[in-house]
Amino acid sequence: MEIDTRTIQNFLSDDEIEYIENFVMTSNEPWENWNPTDVEGVKVMSGHYYVFDYYDEKNSSIKNILQPKFDKEFGKDLYIQQIHIFDSFDPYKIHSDVDSAGDVVKEAPNPAWTLIIPLFDVFSHTIVFNEQSEIKSPEHYMATHKPYDKPTIDYNTYMKYFSHTPYSYYDWLSIEDIFEWKKGSCFAASRFKFHTSDNFLAHGVKNKRALIAWTSLP
Repeated sequence: MEIDTRTIQNFLSDDEIEYIENFVMTSNEPWENWNPTDVEGVKVMSGHYYVFDYYDEKNSSIKNILQPKFDKEFGKDLYIQQIHIFDSFDPYKIHSDVDSAGDVVKEAPNPAWTLIIPLFDVFSHTIVFNEQSEIKSPEHYMATHKPYDKPTIDYNTYMKYFSHTPYSYYDWLSIEDIFEWKKGSCFAASRFKFHTSDNFLAHGVKNKRALIAWTSLP
């Protein structure tokens, strides 16, 4: 199966979002994720994760909402390896998601899509690149691949989206798609592909929140 990049508009209704958000965020204790900054020895909280077990019977009301939609759009073989609500306070930098979801499931060992479903409208974007790796950080890719002869991303584009990341990295990267965060839409891209948040803090956005799933296939 081709793991394509796509956006599905109106994947969740407002009522479905309200139910999922209230259920998950009141039933699960968040854990904090801290990211290193460019300042040595200083870390910043990237956000709160509300992780839940998609296949646990106590979460069946959430599965009942999502499963028919997943079946329709991605096929009935799709396995939800990990799912959570992420309340993001600090923009994520360039990474891939192959090794993000924890233990590999024997019945569905092949990484498939990362799914992003914004829970409210916000002026922010997720940018997916054509380049990919099973290793999360881009430094290994840069060390084992030649850069482009000419940069594919100009400085104005860099400043619009990527000012929280090193400019030099974009000698190795080319943009495949830019997803604008709209409430209830679903963005899907291969877990192998590098992607990043834009620098939403630079545009006056304090936080953004989405339902995130890392999926796999037999």
